[in-house]
Amino acid sequence: MSSPKSIKENIARAKSYGQRKDYLRCLFSLSISLDELADSQVFGREKFEIGILVDEVFRQLLAMEELKSVLPRGLKYTRGHEKKLSKALRNIHDTIKNAIEKAAIDKIRKQKNQIDKYILTGHKCLENKDAKEAKKYFRRITEAFPEERGLLQDVGGRFVKAGFARDGIEYLERAIEQNPTDSRPYTLILLAWEMLAEQDQALAIIKDIVRRFGANESLYVRQSKLFLAKRMYAEAYDAAASALKLNPLSRDAKKISDQLGPKIFGRGYKPGTTTGEIKAAKAKQSTSSNSSTNGALNLNFGGGSSGTKKAAPKKTVKKPDTSKAIKLDF
Repeated sequence: MSSPKSIKENIARAKSYGQRKDYLRCLFSLSISLDELADSQVFGREKFEIGILVDEVFRQLLAMEELKSVLPRGLKYTRGHEKKLSKALRNIHDTIKNAIEKAAIDKIRKQKNQIDKYILTGHKCLENKDAKEAKKYFRRITEAFPEERGLLQDVGGRFVKAGFARDGIEYLERAIEQNPTDSRPYTLILLAWEMLAEQDQALAIIKDIVRRFGANESLYVRQSKLFLAKRMYAEAYDAAASALKLNPLSRDAKKISDQLGPKIFGRGYKPGTTTGEIKAAKAKQSTSSNSSTNGALNLNFGGGSSGTKKAAPKKTVKKPDTSKAIKLDF
């Protein structure tokens, strides 16, 4: 059984919604308070005070322009008919809510149909290699619905795949600005810069992708090819080595690595090891070799007979322990 406090709270909530012109919530809260009042045992002064509060909310509802066409002018609070009024208000609430939802669905459906129409028309222009005409349709639809999820990326991708990479970049950059957490526009804009042979821009996009979403074998291979095109052979080799670390069976990475590795490192080349690792291994081997040959000192002060002395036996150089050899991950 509802308490007077709970009833008054719902009425106060309904009044607050009414002041903000939120008539749906106002109707719903008022119907709840009337339903509670009908099931309660509130009498005397408290019931009188609650009745005054309910009257105030009813006057708010009747004054709203949005409700004049659906709210009967004869609808008013009558003591003893709380259940009936609660049911009437709930029916009005449900009717308005369903109408709003239907209108919203119709609007979305109409919007989707319009988007599809312009997208298909623009795509046909691209198939006919008429980028200028395609832009008219795509610009019209992206300006009409700028917040439509995935629209900018869709349009940019269509330009890129049709061979108009530079036109697609404009839309893809806007898509990234609109939603930086979506990886798909980054992949498409990378493809666009590759098509335009703009290695610096493509490498910058790869760097951004790795920073935001992490690296993978495909990205390293593409990065390696871009460095190779710029004649940055050490960087191209390192990117291919990184790809081989993730997938030792990568054909493209193995091809680039085998092409550049022997030329850069000679016999020190090991597939899948980076330049830093190879240089560190060579330095370690050089240090180990020097320490082995510099172990003995000749201390001859000229004393003793002048005859020829028997040469001291040559000290055998101890081979480095194979257990301490550097393990190269490849």
